Amino acid sequence: MCEFEEKVKKNLLACGVSPDGSQKIGLAVSGGADSVSLLLALSSFLSSLYVITVNHNIRPALESDGDARFVSELCQKLEKENGKKINCTIIELPRGSVEAEAQKRGRGTEDAARSLRYEAFEKFISQNQLDALCLAHNRNDQLETILMRFLQGASFDSAGGIRARRGPYVRPLLNIARTEIESYLTGLGITWRTDKTNFETDYLRNKIRLKLLPFLDENFEGWQTAALKGAEKNAEDSEFIQSCLEAFKILQNADGSVELPLDDFINAPEAVKYRLLLEACNRAGESERIPHQFLKDVILCQAASFSKRFGSIEIRRKNNQLFIKKYSESNTDLVFSDIIEESGTFEFPFGNLLVFNYKEKNGKACVSVQAGENSLAENIPLPFFVRSFRPGDTILSADGSEKKVSDIYSDWHVPPEKRSLLPVIQMLDENPQSIKAILGGFLGYKDWIVKL
Repeated sequence: MCEFEEKVKKNLLACGVSPDGSQKIGLAVSGGADSVSLLLALSSFLSSLYVITVNHNIRPALESDGDARFVSELCQKLEKENGKKINCTIIELPRGSVEAEAQKRGRGTEDAARSLRYEAFEKFISQNQLDALCLAHNRNDQLETILMRFLQGASFDSAGGIRARRGPYVRPLLNIARTEIESYLTGLGITWRTDKTNFETDYLRNKIRLKLLPFLDENFEGWQTAALKGAEKNAEDSEFIQSCLEAFKILQNADGSVELPLDDFINAPEAVKYRLLLEACNRAGESERIPHQFLKDVILCQAASFSKRFGSIEIRRKNNQLFIKKYSESNTDLVFSDIIEESGTFEFPFGNLLVFNYKEKNGKACVSVQAGENSLAENIPLPFFVRSFRPGDTILSADGSEKKVSDIYSDWHVPPEKRSLLPVIQMLDENPQSIKAILGGFLGYKDWIVKL
């Protein structure tokens, strides 16, 4: 057994998985270098292995079918040459199913493919009664994830990066660099498949991999170690804070709503309050992202009785209890509008709108407008109109042409139920009154701001 294989075996043990044959272990293989190296390493010391490969059918058939065939043939080769039992299952998603899922979720193709892939993993684990399913995320993936979540303003929990183990999923390559993986395969004379989409910069992860990482490597010596250590500390702190939730009583009602004792909530540390609210929203049935600012507004509110709402989630404070409930409703219930004439903080269904930095510019009173922590439009003339999206809305593009706001939301993959939450800023000192900004950053989308 070579050094690489010894390292994989050690990492497997560190994840709580025994390589002595007493547990049933599976592996997801795409055909890329990472998963192929893990397949070879695991087969060097395991007597049996359950392999799954998922054909998403989102690339040309010659490529995606070729990947699945490559994995199947490699498993057969290893089984024949090494005398190991390798059960290979190919899951083929119907062509168009990923695109349909992306349309349903409003999150893009990559997210939809991941969701369907993990559905297949869950069934595979259950059908084969696996104790663990190995995934081939490596050290480079970890660094990309840490940077990506930082740039997206992710929560403290997410800043810890990828976990070595989460439930049945284990990652024995997480501390192994891509260069070491490729050296191992090259030394064995083993080839691998390459996904051409890895070289496209349409996705944030690819931009980080192809542009940001090379820049950091060239200009900031030691940044990788610092980033990994920081993420490790965040993960440890997050795990401790998460464990504190066990001391709090979260009551689930028959109608799906959730209750928290108000006194317990008020006396909890700030970091625990945030996680309590998030956990309560999840238990109430909300699986979509909830902005940090919305939860922060609930934590900071001192009113004896209040009701705050984001999308379909409502959080009420009444009778010494916090009530969290998810509602099913149409977008028409979320229509809002108001004329802003001065600086201050204004409450809307999407959260608070902060208007500040009052100054004179070109003879006009101008302000900065902020929604959440990640959306900011500057030099907006007072007064202005803030409202929800309306069918037929248009806004100027960089080239001076008009673009439909609905098309922008489609490009951003904003689901229909969230479109009415993104505030639109409309000028009142123009004829006709044009839209100058769409603030989507607080929900993890982009901001569209017309330069004034």
